[in-house]
Amino acid sequence: MAPAILPTVFVSHGAPTLPLEQGEPAREFLTTLGGRYTGVRAVLCVSAHWNTPRPAVNLAEYPQTIHDFWGFPSDLYRITYPAPGSEELATRAADLVESAGLPCDRDPGRGLDHGTWVPLMLMYPEAGVPVVQLSIQGHLDPGRHLALGEAIAPLRKEGVLILGSGGAVHPLGDPTVSLGPGVPTSDWAIAFNDWLTRVLATGDTKSLAAYRSLAPAAEHAQHYPDHFMPLLVACGAAGKRSTGTVLHQSWYWGNLGMGAWEFR
Repeated sequence: MAPAILPTVFVSHGAPTLPLEQGEPAREFLTTLGGRYTGVRAVLCVSAHWNTPRPAVNLAEYPQTIHDFWGFPSDLYRITYPAPGSEELATRAADLVESAGLPCDRDPGRGLDHGTWVPLMLMYPEAGVPVVQLSIQGHLDPGRHLALGEAIAPLRKEGVLILGSGGAVHPLGDPTVSLGPGVPTSDWAIAFNDWLTRVLATGDTKSLAAYRSLAPAAEHAQHYPDHFMPLLVACGAAGKRSTGTVLHQSWYWGNLGMGAWEFR
């Protein structure tokens, strides 16, 4: 059975190929993570790959699997994750967001992007847990994403696992950063990850919101910070002064930090 108040969780979802990469530490971690949260009624996933002008939820009863990437092996485009949606949860989440004074759109056609199905097909491979997505916003404002998390916090008491899915260290788009098999992890990436881990452990949301000016090498570690926003939502949903416990740390392609945290 789900506990009375569920924690919130952030995971780094990595490349779309992660579910196929046997032996990859982050993949193996995710295959065990679902067992930590058994009996949940549904998952509300905040993925870095649904970016809208203002908050939105998807209402689809059976959301399609979105292959929102290109240049990967053909087998990857045949993967489906047939988890049901939940209009009830989507409506409840939207109502909570609006009650907090934020707008929230309801999208009847949106499916599940790879930021959602990559971790969930490893966590819940039977696809039996209903899944709803909540979007991040294009302004990429840290404080407003913390507030978005605070708005949906009551779902924790309703058997809903709030899951942020992005990248703890995600320098994609930075032409100065090397990525790929065999690439060594750079000192700047380790420094940012260490700073993030310390801040989350102390529940210092003010510093977290000001990461662009306070964190070392933030311009590299979150070059385009869409993958950082789900972390802020997950942290905000756990409440003020919530602390983050490390669930996993590893590196992928050298400089992609695959950290995962649980917030209480």
